[in-house]
Amino acid sequence: MTVSQICEEIALPQRTFYRYFPVKADSIGPIFDWSTRTFTMSITAASPDATLAEILEDAFRAMFDGEHAERTRALFPLVLADAEMWSLFLRTVHDGERTLTPVLAPRLGIPDTSLRARTASAAVASSTRIALECMVTEGVDLVEHFMDLLAGFGLVPDQDRSV
Repeated sequence: MTVSQICEEIALPQRTFYRYFPVKADSIGPIFDWSTRTFTMSITAASPDATLAEILEDAFRAMFDGEHAERTRALFPLVLADAEMWSLFLRTVHDGERTLTPVLAPRLGIPDTSLRARTASAAVASSTRIALECMVTEGVDLVEHFMDLLAGFGLVPDQDRSV
């Protein structure tokens, strides 16, 4: 994937791209960082009365709805197709998992140092990664598939979900 292709896909002039990102893979870092912050802030700000399923679905929607959603969704197929960008994405997912653990643990009523908290965070991170991959490769609905995956991991109730 070339910078030219990325710029064409997200409707951004190449000159602007290079002004901010001297290396192609650097271009996705800020998007992933924003996504991680948005997700964790959404969980932190959620009502204490909300169910875990509601909290996680709302946090996921916060990442992929809104003013940047279209560009983010357009960019992800390019990330999946480029080994360097994919590697950065996987590192970001891993870092996001570690960031999520202390935020998710109180919602589960468990210590953030517990293996269960780390496992739950890994399930959320993996569900995010798999949902994004399937959006690109299979055209699935991103939010619905994310929730199906969480149900498959046993984090949220299975509501006759397909996974």
